[in-house]
Amino acid sequence: MPRRTLPLVVAVLGTALTTPALAAVPFLNARCPGGIDVHADAGGPVYVQGRQTTLKHVNDRYAEARDAQSGLTVSISTGDDGTPQVSYTGRNGVNGICQVSDSAAAPPPSPAHRHDTDGDAALPNEVTCESTDQRQVSCDMNTRGAVEVSRQLSRTRCEQGVNWGLSRQSVWVSGGCRAVFRNTSSAPRAAPAGDTALESCNARKGDQGTLVTQVPVGSDYQELIIDYSDGRFLCMLRNNGQVQSLTPVRRR
Repeated sequence: MPRRTLPLVVAVLGTALTTPALAAVPFLNARCPGGIDVHADAGGPVYVQGRQTTLKHVNDRYAEARDAQSGLTVSISTGDDGTPQVSYTGRNGVNGICQVSDSAAAPPPSPAHRHDTDGDAALPNEVTCESTDQRQVSCDMNTRGAVEVSRQLSRTRCEQGVNWGLSRQSVWVSGGCRAVFRNTSSAPRAAPAGDTALESCNARKGDQGTLVTQVPVGSDYQELIIDYSDGRFLCMLRNNGQVQSLTPVRRR
């Protein structure tokens, strides 16, 4: 090799070493034709309709995510300016271009915080999520662990993977599914002791009552029946000690 070409080679190598590689999978949310939702964490995984896919990194600008249940393959590419583009192909030649949400332009969370349990703990362990007009709807929820339908509200049967499913921090419903979803893995808060619960209800009422019954309702509430000077009342108390409601059952 002629000596005069050595500086040029070194310069080219130096540029290659200092140029940052683009991530094949950026953080994004996208909506595809047919009501198909796609969510990707930075670097993966990728979810289709709340189901985690099999991810294949082709190169630093292109990746494919396959959903075995639906047969969809989602293609994610990144342009020179870092803008993601999403498309999909499916069975029988179905294909389309997906609309990437503007929220995807926000900087992705650092890997150390992608699965922040504090953020999950701030989300509710029970939600009512309703699909109206057959549309897909997502509801924020703590989905770490096991989530189940605790009460179905629609005539349409809610079936996981068909018309409801889970994303990282939400539950989605579609096709007319309406239900109450509950995280059965999250340990409920310790219920207030009988005396403490009664004191909270008494403070709300402004009277000293006598506890008749106290029973848990779901994972977050206690139901107290209390006799007061003007009648019997139902006190709904959160497990954090906050009185949700105090209503008369029978007046004297």
